[in-house]
Amino acid sequence: MENKNRHGISCDVGSCVFNKNECECTADNISVCCTCSDPECCSETQCKTFKSKEH
Repeated sequence: MENKNRHGISCDVGSCVFNKNECECTADNISVCCTCSDPECCSETQCKTFKSKEH
């Protein structure tokens, strides 16, 4: 089943303050980056917009 939301961004990181119902990203904008500094090895990405609900 495909998740539909106003931003079109699905997220399964329940510990993020922008995660609604453990499937919808409610951030006004998102930033995604490589997990390494060398552009030639960029096989994984991470969400730089993530903010923990704990803080």
